[in-house]
Amino acid sequence: MDTNRLWTIGSVLLIVAVLGLGFLLGVQPQLSAIATANTERAAVDATNAAAEVKLAALKKQFEGIDELKAELAPLVESVPTGANAPELVDQLDALAKGVGVTLTSITVNDAEQYTPVAAPAPAPAPEADAASEAASADTAAVVPEPAAPAAGAPPVVNPLVTSGNFAVLQVQVVVKGSYPQVLDYVNGLQTGKRLFLVTTLATTKNSENDGVVEANIGGLVYAALTPDLIGADLIADAQ
Repeated sequence: MDTNRLWTIGSVLLIVAVLGLGFLLGVQPQLSAIATANTERAAVDATNAAAEVKLAALKKQFEGIDELKAELAPLVESVPTGANAPELVDQLDALAKGVGVTLTSITVNDAEQYTPVAAPAPAPAPEADAASEAASADTAAVVPEPAAPAAGAPPVVNPLVTSGNFAVLQVQVVVKGSYPQVLDYVNGLQTGKRLFLVTTLATTKNSENDGVVEANIGGLVYAALTPDLIGADLIADAQ
């Protein structure tokens, strides 16, 4: 093999080595960077697409914000954030004037944490009732008949209403007027803006027997629980 051929082969090998080294040192990192950039761009595009979907949904919901605010306004009046005792007194006084009774006293106790009502137990299956009756047939003579359940609708429960976010205030109201006027006042309490649950009603006739009665009405009003309404320590314990 002559010298020229050796130089040619050596030059070719050197060129190949230079190209390979250049690819490894220059081109390959750039290709890797491009691939990484493409991957990141695809992730950003996916994130943007998801954000656009959420934004479209929020825009759709925002179109009905006025209707939601209109629905929320009476609910906030019904169960305000805080006791709002002055407003409550004004409402009770305005109601008394509206139905023609004389409001003689109002007592609003301090707020207490609401105690959730237990959900009513499901009714037993007919098969279970039949088995229970058959099992107790022999002892029917010695087992007293259970008392009839109290009439009334079952309690309404909601897991979102808890002792950690709901408060109750006891209210005592004394009014004077005719018996129909007192009944109108009680009806107004239970159908007014502020949620008012009448729990007791006691009436006493006037000693002059002029048709005027004094009504002592007890009830409950409710409020959204806030740290300034009941101590923060009690709220923490409830949660």
